[in-house]
Amino acid sequence: MKRGYSVVEILVVVGIFAVMAVIATQSVSLSLKSSKKSDSTMLVRNELDYTAGSIERNFQFASAIIVPGCTDQGGDATLSATPSAGFRDMKGYRGDVACLDIATGFYILNNDKRIASSSGETISYKQRLTSPNIDISNCSFSCTKQGEQIYLEFTVGAIGKNATLEENTNLITISKKILVRDAGRR
Repeated sequence: MKRGYSVVEILVVVGIFAVMAVIATQSVSLSLKSSKKSDSTMLVRNELDYTAGSIERNFQFASAIIVPGCTDQGGDATLSATPSAGFRDMKGYRGDVACLDIATGFYILNNDKRIASSSGETISYKQRLTSPNIDISNCSFSCTKQGEQIYLEFTVGAIGKNATLEENTNLITISKKILVRDAGRR
């Protein structure tokens, strides 16, 4: 009677275990990549939600909005997109929000693609609304006047700055339309 295994039997078993190890490694690697992509997407989405909320709060209760041609148009009007918009708060103080270093070259500042705000009569845009972790790829403000109601619409799109190309396959875009409640009524 023969005892032990032949070389062929041992090679077959080792080969099967090697194939199973490769499949398991690829499965774990793919799972980690999708998790990292999901984290990158959530970071960008959270940043844009925060930015949209800040802009919405500033403009919703503004006593005036400063978008060229918006409030001085009679009747219904829609203005073309612009990379910045201003407002006056209830106390009369001026504030502005701008898209900085967008592809059009508007408001270039240290090659840092971001959305920033400024307050006071001198516009400096030192208050960042987006973190350094994301790059703004498209950003615009537009004004629509329908009768006595004024709407400010802004659209912003971004990708994660430090993520790999595979993780940034999708541009995250948020668009909001704000009814400016008190603008033009004072």
